[in-house]
Amino acid sequence: MMGEEKDGKSNGNAIARMFLTLVGKVGNPQIKKYFLARIDQVLSEDTGCAKFFNACEDPYQPFIRVFSVRSSIGENAESEMMSMFACRILSKLFGSLEKWYLNSMQETKAGSMKLQSTIEQPMNDFIVLLNNLCRSKNCLIPLKALKNTLKQEKAHEPFIRDGGVRMLAGLMEPGANQEQIQYLAGFCVWILTFNTKMLRQIDQSDTEEKTQGLIKNMVATVRTVQREKVIRICFAAFRNMLKSDELQGRMVGLGLLDVIKTLNQTEDKELKENVEKVRSALKTFLGHLSTFEKYTTEVMSGQLQKSAVHNETFWRKNSAMFEKESYRHIRKLVELLDSKELETLEMACYDLGEFARFHPDGRSLVTRMGGKGKIMRLMMHRDETVAKQALLAIQKLMVSNWEFLTKS
Repeated sequence: MMGEEKDGKSNGNAIARMFLTLVGKVGNPQIKKYFLARIDQVLSEDTGCAKFFNACEDPYQPFIRVFSVRSSIGENAESEMMSMFACRILSKLFGSLEKWYLNSMQETKAGSMKLQSTIEQPMNDFIVLLNNLCRSKNCLIPLKALKNTLKQEKAHEPFIRDGGVRMLAGLMEPGANQEQIQYLAGFCVWILTFNTKMLRQIDQSDTEEKTQGLIKNMVATVRTVQREKVIRICFAAFRNMLKSDELQGRMVGLGLLDVIKTLNQTEDKELKENVEKVRSALKTFLGHLSTFEKYTTEVMSGQLQKSAVHNETFWRKNSAMFEKESYRHIRKLVELLDSKELETLEMACYDLGEFARFHPDGRSLVTRMGGKGKIMRLMMHRDETVAKQALLAIQKLMVSNWEFLTKS
């Protein structure tokens, strides 16, 4: 039996090396496509065969090069098919790495070094290529491959480094993609949220993103999407995000609690459990915040809503608090004057006007930060409510006794 097992392993390794040589050296596209299809078939029928490829010297480059050829000759039916097969093969090979690694460690002390030297650069290259392909119109296959590849924790850092969070945010944008693509993008997010380091990276990426953020688009998608499986994967990710206070704050600020109130009843036990867990945790988080902290949470989420913190009493009481961190909140409000959301524009104009009223240096600070010029442009906005609020804000910026002006 031992001899048979050894022979089977030797034959498996030899066949894997033969396939790799053929894929790497054959120039005819149709023949190359045939071998890629056969490898994909073998790995689909028996996932255990991946170990034979992983044990070979530099087994990933032949498939990586298929993408490079595709990029240089442009997209056509032949290269599209080869790219699809290479994509699926690589995701299966990387997806089986952990099991292969554990087996190789049992067999040889060099297993750890083998894993590190074999996969680091190819995986980086593959992630970069997948990210680029996922930004294209035909992103379903590379997105499936990305989902499988991200199951390997070693893929997380190169994915984040190459702007992966921003790419996923774009795919999660409501109405921008078919729901299957949103589901797969949400699945990738869910995988990442098991990694505590990645939660910090998601927070950092969302904070830096001025126009759209991952969590913002996920909340908006949950609000509008019809397919329950998309909602389910989003709430599975939201539940994992509860481990981060910063991400909890962002979910609260983006109105996820209000969205939960509008969700249809479901019989899905997992979804019901996750929704309740998220709702309960966010309510507790919100209950512990002061009024100023609630305002901070909302502003830093990048989406403003008419609420109890947008009023004269709040600004009269808290105007001095905005001096913290070099007027971080005021800079964010000025930034939000470029938003495409009408309610955010309206509230940003109102808040900057109130800051100008109640802070001794409010008028000059808003002007120096570029807020006055932006608000003046919003006076011509097509939406009457935004234009009106911009006009009122300009009056507050230019007239010191604004209260007297309104009474007269």
